[in-house]
Amino acid sequence: MAVAGLAAGWARAQEDEAARANALYTAGKRVDALPLYDDLAKAHPNEWMYQERLAGCLGAKATQLSDPAEVKALRTRERDAARRAVELGDPNYIVQVMAKTDPDAPLQIAPASPGGALLQEGEKAFTAGDYATALTKYAAAADADPQLYLAPLFAGDTAYHQSDLKTAAKWFARAAEVNPNRETAYRYWGDALLRIGNDAAAAKPKYIDAVVAEPYNKLAWQGLEQWAQRQQAVLLAPKIERPAAPVVDPKKPNSITINIYPGKTDDKQHPGASAWLWYSLARASYRGDRFKKEFPGEKEYRHTLKEEDAALSGVVEAIENQGVKKGALDESLRNLVELSDAGMLDCWILISAADKGIAQDYDAYRKEHRQLLHDYLERFVVHGGVN
Repeated sequence: MAVAGLAAGWARAQEDEAARANALYTAGKRVDALPLYDDLAKAHPNEWMYQERLAGCLGAKATQLSDPAEVKALRTRERDAARRAVELGDPNYIVQVMAKTDPDAPLQIAPASPGGALLQEGEKAFTAGDYATALTKYAAAADADPQLYLAPLFAGDTAYHQSDLKTAAKWFARAAEVNPNRETAYRYWGDALLRIGNDAAAAKPKYIDAVVAEPYNKLAWQGLEQWAQRQQAVLLAPKIERPAAPVVDPKKPNSITINIYPGKTDDKQHPGASAWLWYSLARASYRGDRFKKEFPGEKEYRHTLKEEDAALSGVVEAIENQGVKKGALDESLRNLVELSDAGMLDCWILISAADKGIAQDYDAYRKEHRQLLHDYLERFVVHGGVN
């Protein structure tokens, strides 16, 4: 009984310590929470949440110090704790980033300018849980250096931690103006609208804007995915199965083998299926001499938006020439025609079907078609939830 009583008392003490640690952490007082999570991580070495929180506390503590050796030691421990959390199954993408921390790399920004120095002062105040001072410093940094993206971003995040939606939205909007092609301000803005304002309808376009800003960044999708889960919505791009790319024999550069759509060449059984031949022929032409003619400034072939658009548009044109009714087409061809009719085929290629080659064309396309990309995601990718 005595042993059982001691065990029960130890368990209650651990629960109390976890509760105190959580309260400090969620209040932004991560440095104060550090010794608690240090104990909890040692007592529960297989709990990824404690490793994650320990890493966050160590990173916060590092910003409070100036001695390079002490900073490096803390950042090394931060990295190791994050790696342990990942090993234990932590799904948090931020933790995966922390697990790749270089302890020798400088912290986020060096105080090489008045804005940078004020930003670091704001960071120290924020990690200490002094949000009022942090917001003042971040605001001053933003005024001192209007192009310093992190200043308005961190100001908005600080206001978010204070549950001040109006102020947070103002700063996130300013950060987005500084650099509309970074996803973080939009995603944080969506978080503020959703969690403080309880306004899922207003949060939705901000999360979509985050994806438009950086569609190849996993973090950009995180906010929209969490929104969809809460709204019981589904994120699913139109399915279009395409023939495999033409193959070039390295020993015979002028020999190009095209791939016919497997199992679907009979138009009687699969109306419009023969149109896929035009996809393969168009791509083969780019593997020949067409790429050099279209892109004389590029030394090596790459798969481009222009090539994929030409190939898929050729399929659409062939279907139109055949006079096949839309209702008779299979899912891939039906989706292809619908996207083409909507003028959003390029959006699908860039966001839902890009490879490394095509991704290089995204920035230029976004510059001219930002709203169209947003509309594509809202119309064709996000299904359900609030409008």
